[in-house]
Parts: sequence; structure tokens; C-alpha cells
Amino acid sequence: MAEIIVTCLSLLTALFVAYPLLQKRYQKVNFASNHRAEELEARKAEIYAAIKDIDFDFQMGKLSKEDYEQLRSQYKSEAVGLLKRIDQLQGKLRGGDGSKSGVGRSSSAKFCPQCGTPLTVDDIFCSNCGEKV
Repeated sequence: MAEIIVTCLSLLTALFVAYPLLQKRYQKVNFASNHRAEELEARKAEIYAAIKDIDFDFQMGKLSKEDYEQLRSQYKSEAVGLLKRIDQLQGKLRGGDGSKSGVGRSSSAKFCPQCGTPLTVDDIFCSNCGEKV
């Protein structure tokens, strides 16, 4: 009788110790996804700051029109690609393909044509650069 109790207690102890170890693997994956999203958001902020700096430098006469247009188009294309990756990653974090959780999200998502800032449905002007949308 004592052997059965000791065996049951040993089994319960082993399960108690093993449970957090199994859960830790899931948390690592989730942490990696969140970390990647934070990196992408930081890069997005850097790109927006660079675009603002380019605009300012052009207005101050420090950049030629050709250089300004080339740099601005490079940063805009990088920002568009980055926004697409952020949307894909957020769809994965929400739980899959976004068919249930992101209803209407992709069709109603709007961005400023001038600076790429996300807009809401009610926006008439961009809150970042003032461009009419």
C-alpha cells in the first residue's frame, strides 16, 4: 500500500515539474514573435524619421531634387514592404490567416499616399504630414 502511494506521489511530482518546462517552449515562440514585431515597429519609426529629415533637408536646400526624389522613393518602398510584414506578423499573432479576427481589416486599411502613415476611415487629412486623402 505504501508503495502505491509513493509511486503516485512520485508521478504527480514529475508531472508538476515537467509542466512548466513544456509551457516554456510555447512562450519562447510567442516571445520571439513579439520581439520581431517590436523590431519592425522600431524600424518603421526610423524610416518615418528619415523621410521627415529628407523632406526638411530638401526644403532647406541641402539636397538636389534628383537626390531627394531618389531617397524618398527608396524609403517609401522600404516603408511599404515593412508595413506589409508588420500586418502579416500581426495576423499570425492574432491567430492565423485573419479570416475571423481581421474581418475587413485589409480592405479598409488606408495609408497616406505622401508619408505612409496609417489612416482611419474618418480621416480627411493625414495626421502626420497634412496631406489630403
